[in-house]
Amino acid sequence: MMHTALSLLLLLAMGQGVFLALALLAARQAELRGANRLLAALLLGSVAVIGHAWLGINRLYTTYPHSALAIATIGLLSGPLLYLYLRSVLTGQRLRARDWLHGAPFFLATAAMLPFYLQSAAVKLAWMQHRPALPWYIGVSVLVKTLLFIWYVVASYRLIRGAANGPLAAGLARLTRIWVLGAAGSVAAFGIELLDIALPLSSDALGAIALACFVYATAFLAIRLPLGYREHLPAPATLPEPAPRYANKRLSEPDRASFLDALKRCMEVDQVYRNGELTLDELAALLAMTPHELSQLINDACGVNLQEYLNRYRVDALKLALHASDKASASILDLALACGFNSKTTLNRAFKKQTGLTPSECRRGGAGAGPETGAESSSGTTLPG
Repeated sequence: MMHTALSLLLLLAMGQGVFLALALLAARQAELRGANRLLAALLLGSVAVIGHAWLGINRLYTTYPHSALAIATIGLLSGPLLYLYLRSVLTGQRLRARDWLHGAPFFLATAAMLPFYLQSAAVKLAWMQHRPALPWYIGVSVLVKTLLFIWYVVASYRLIRGAANGPLAAGLARLTRIWVLGAAGSVAAFGIELLDIALPLSSDALGAIALACFVYATAFLAIRLPLGYREHLPAPATLPEPAPRYANKRLSEPDRASFLDALKRCMEVDQVYRNGELTLDELAALLAMTPHELSQLINDACGVNLQEYLNRYRVDALKLALHASDKASASILDLALACGFNSKTTLNRAFKKQTGLTPSECRRGGAGAGPETGAESSSGTTLPG
């Protein structure tokens, strides 16, 4: 009975892991594409280890001889993938070319194992049936994997400890603890097996159970927080705009009033803010201004930069959409994209700053969440002139 339940648990975990990996790879958030791919790779690696253990539990290794040592090197990737994922999702740091060096132990070990992997099924079957004990190099590989594991665990916890508090950081901390405890238990069980002490479950099975818990915990986190969710990250630092040759020359009062009217028409009539890729240069060209003149105009009249100015209109447009009866079935993300937001991080930060609510709270009808119009709007329509 226990054997059947364990087998079913691992099968369900494999299915859940593959589903989550595909969902992560299909997620639309461009800013988290790299992080999602790393987590998807970590989940698929976990699925491979769980699948290998499932074969062992059901005594199918000899039925599928090519499964012999098939996952021996995957453990060398788990630590780097977890660390790089946490670094990407918690700090927003993109992957760099040198990050491939984290995978060097895995690639070297896999290359060393190629002579064995390329052998025929019959040779592998004979090896499994007649080997008196685990080969010495398996013990060495476990030692190396353990040392690398400890290094990446320390680095991962430093990342989490340095991250802002919130549900995402707390959820990732729990995932990491599950992964650490499971891996430590699996290594301990492997050491006991080397001493020829019988265990109720093999180290492979214990490791697979731990990874199954990791997969289920990841699924639970994905249910509570959308895939690709990120929170409380500091806004990326921006370099000050270089001053042009005639930076001290200011617009005359008549020109300033004329350009303000044209800017309002662009926002309120043409709704150019709905273009999520709109740049200062592009908007300045529409108004027949220089980028410096436009930046100066917005800053003097409203006290904000272009991005904040556009986001005011986007927030107001999103508030209207959230309370529109014909858009009740649309997701908040789809409505936000239509209003010009191309980043969930920017959306949450701008909406909370302007309304004091999250988009979800606003849609549910929180106090003061109603859409504003005309002169009462917090958008650029309050510009003087």
